[in-house]
Amino acid sequence: MTDPAIPSKVPATAADAAWPSPGHGNWRQRLRLLSGLVLFLFCLSHFSNHAMGIISVNAMEKMSLWHYWIWRGPIGEAVLITAALTHVALALWRTSKRRTLRMPPWEFAQLVLGLYIPWTLIPHVITTMGLAKEFGFIPNYHQMLTILWPQNAVMQSILLLVVWTHAMIGLHFWLRLYPFYHRIKYIALAAAIAWPVMALWGFVEGARRLALARDVTVKVSDDQWAWLYAQTDNIRAIVFGLIFLSLFVIVIRYFASRISAGISISYPGGLTVRAQPGASLLEISRMNGIPVASVCGGRARCSTCRVKVLNGLESLSQPNPAETTVLKRIGVPEDVRLACQIRPAANLEIQPLVPVKANLVRQDHVQDAYYWGVEQDVVVMFVDLRNFTSMTEAQLAYDVVFLLNQYLDRVSAVIRAEGGYVDKFIGDGVMAIFGMETGAETGARQALKACRGIEKVMEALNVEKGPQFRDTIRLGVGLHLGQAILGRIGAAGSGKTEGGLTALGDVVNTASRLETENKSRNSFLVVSKDVIDAARATAPDETLYDVSVRGKEKPLQVFALKQMDGLLLPGETGVKDLV
Repeated sequence: MTDPAIPSKVPATAADAAWPSPGHGNWRQRLRLLSGLVLFLFCLSHFSNHAMGIISVNAMEKMSLWHYWIWRGPIGEAVLITAALTHVALALWRTSKRRTLRMPPWEFAQLVLGLYIPWTLIPHVITTMGLAKEFGFIPNYHQMLTILWPQNAVMQSILLLVVWTHAMIGLHFWLRLYPFYHRIKYIALAAAIAWPVMALWGFVEGARRLALARDVTVKVSDDQWAWLYAQTDNIRAIVFGLIFLSLFVIVIRYFASRISAGISISYPGGLTVRAQPGASLLEISRMNGIPVASVCGGRARCSTCRVKVLNGLESLSQPNPAETTVLKRIGVPEDVRLACQIRPAANLEIQPLVPVKANLVRQDHVQDAYYWGVEQDVVVMFVDLRNFTSMTEAQLAYDVVFLLNQYLDRVSAVIRAEGGYVDKFIGDGVMAIFGMETGAETGARQALKACRGIEKVMEALNVEKGPQFRDTIRLGVGLHLGQAILGRIGAAGSGKTEGGLTALGDVVNTASRLETENKSRNSFLVVSKDVIDAARATAPDETLYDVSVRGKEKPLQVFALKQMDGLLLPGETGVKDLV
């Protein structure tokens, strides 16, 4: 049975898998994202223009013609100004709606950097746009580099880095929700580092050349400078007044919550906290150090903050459009909601489904993330002794138990030696998990290496089993990769971590189904193509089959191998390397 807490790995549409849409979240979040993307495109163009200073100042001037043609035309300028005002207004609105300043480090860094940007950016904007409109000043590179170099060069460089870092944090935590981003993340990281380096290099090189030439006269009078300083002070006062007002609202709400009784929120393990109506469940959890994950920062773009409402569901308002969209995509029951979107008005009892890492949790009874249940991609292995029943008929109990223990001990030793976790023994079968600590790609390679070791165990047992066991010992292995809930079953309510760690979800059922497929294929290993691809391994094309799995619309592609000799891992070239 498929666990309702596990989202489908198949996107809603092909477009969703190929390219991210800014259409997730409520209208304010979508508008903030779109305005941020417009500002990022402006910065990308502007910083690329700076980079031309590596060649010459004249190259900067020539490229700026294209830059200003786009952004200083009537349409471009209107779009840019609207995007800037919208982004700032929505950021202030979101800040004022916070009930706590407790947040992940990346969110805090983005917030602080965003609050710093106006301080340096306001005088720069007034110089380039205000003086141009008021006095006809032409802010070309010859003028601006001379104005900024050298006394304002450091502050301007810091501004460039702060703006770029703020943008990169936002882009990263938006794009990381989409599969394609994980395939290009290292290329994206290289570009994210190279772009500001090139821009600063061009800025410094161009300004240095002009300073050495000393043939540029700044066309700004003393009266115009006085006007610029006055406008800078006025606009800074307005912007930072609004910022302080937003922060003041948070402080007022905090002290108000300390005075009144409020409502109670109950978590697993007997943990109950008090809170004020109005805050989101995510904010309430953060205020009290309760582990609830939130990959997108509470913007309803992911489903990682989802919780199961055990009591009090009827007191919650209906999901808003943003929450409804996410919940429909992952196909969960009505009692699963997003912690970032629900604002409890009455007592509530919930179960977080995807918690944060254990090292971010402070309470003693939630130090172990598996106590709560962790969702991640893993490789699940099932091993079965194929003809055990027929082999053991009319055999002495001692011989049967000895053979079974030899098989289970050796197989489990191989699994552990390759980095796997032995989940459980099921009669004459073994269930194991790979990739819990190392990630799915490494886990896939570990699992395939373990299959080689298990094949050697099978060969050794056939040599050592003795004449009383006439039939050949045959093992069957099934491997599949997918999302699973990893949890300590039996630990709930105890406040301890004594329950056994196990995996739950569709990936477990599919791996078990693949193991049974060995009977009809007369094979040793049936492994899904997902595992082979993750491990970057190769298997003979003639061993590729389509298998129908109950509950899945499309057949699953698998490789059915009679021997492990035909499978090659990265860096291997032939049979001799398979040791």
